[in-house]
Amino acid sequence: MRRAILFVGMLGFFLPLWAQEIPLTSDSYTHWYPQWSPDGNWIVYRKDDATGDPQIYKVSSAGGTETALTSDSCYHDYPQWSPDGNWIVYQKWDATDYTQIYKVSSSGGTEIALTSNSHNHNYPQWSPDGNWIVYQKWDATVKIQIYKVSSSGGTEIALTSNSYDHWYPQWSPDGNWIVYSKWDTTGKTQIYKVSSAGGVETALTSDGYEYWYPQWSQDGNWIVYYRVDATGHTQIYKVPSGGGTEIALTSDGYEYWYPQWSQDGNWIVYSKWDATGYQIYKVSSSGGTEIALTSDSYWQWAPQWSQDGNWIVYQKMDATTYDQIYKVSSDAGIEEDIISNNQAGTISVYPNPTFGEVTIHLHSSMKRKIEVDVYDESGRFVYHNGPVQWSEGSHVLPLKNLQNGIYFLKVKFDGNTVGKEKLIILR
Repeated sequence: MRRAILFVGMLGFFLPLWAQEIPLTSDSYTHWYPQWSPDGNWIVYRKDDATGDPQIYKVSSAGGTETALTSDSCYHDYPQWSPDGNWIVYQKWDATDYTQIYKVSSSGGTEIALTSNSHNHNYPQWSPDGNWIVYQKWDATVKIQIYKVSSSGGTEIALTSNSYDHWYPQWSPDGNWIVYSKWDTTGKTQIYKVSSAGGVETALTSDGYEYWYPQWSQDGNWIVYYRVDATGHTQIYKVPSGGGTEIALTSDGYEYWYPQWSQDGNWIVYSKWDATGYQIYKVSSSGGTEIALTSDSYWQWAPQWSQDGNWIVYQKMDATTYDQIYKVSSDAGIEEDIISNNQAGTISVYPNPTFGEVTIHLHSSMKRKIEVDVYDESGRFVYHNGPVQWSEGSHVLPLKNLQNGIYFLKVKFDGNTVGKEKLIILR
């Protein structure tokens, strides 16, 4: 039996590429804008399928057979899960000859129109409590305004109404605010927010650059976005949600797009046009060294974190020559400094292969809060232990309920990943 030593030293920890990119779809159609279900079991997306019109589809987050949720002669786009996972909201170009807001059960069934008039409605987003949908609407002002409607349908409520365009509305985690991009008197798009009940708009940025795609942190304290700055390129920035000084998280000669917060608020994932093309990267939400999660000759786009923070889903134009849905471990990468010198220590994992029990031996005089997660080859979560306080010595994990196969074991010290091990279970 092999004994694996996972060493955490003075210079940090080398993260192996233990989880390669995993395709979830592979056919001769284009797939767009993947979104995780709240329980992490499904991915919803738009697919340009054999109907000749984009439809809404879902697939298991482990891959498998795709399921069409819509299938008529209309254009469907930008699907979003409800917080309870029971519904999908999206925009649909229907018989009114305008894009309207619709929803459908996440199991499929009859589509339900939430709006129906002679204006275009785009980019719908659920409120955290699931009771409202916010979106942008080209209305009678002949400008794009921010609106909301009950998730059961009914009267639309304008949250803005002026002579400027507004884009990409996003709810705050507490549901009290909407953040968005607005073309204002600066002659550029800036980041604004407004109460979810409507009222006075508040500018969070105001200079001669363009700001796009604002996203709230999970604690509601920060807004991340991409903007053109003095580098002449789009970079990732953040600003306090109450306004204040902007902080650059990236700054080089490449282009950055569509940032997304991790659930714990510690990381930002995004698409970056680097020397190879569009790749998926992440950076600490405090800034620092960027970490490439993908690096090949294909384009990767529109990354989204899983709810447990372990995976990134995205679309990739691969060897099929169509955009497919892929996922990659959020811990993949080249090198990451995780544990500082005064936390250094080692752990041993054995036996490997195993018949069902695995021992983790902690070589440290310090007590540690330890978490252990186990995933199967498809990335499906199958076992969790912790967080618990461990002292120096051996600790046994009962894995006898797992089937024969290859698994991946991830160990965290005090919330930080310090080691991963490919684990083989034999019976």
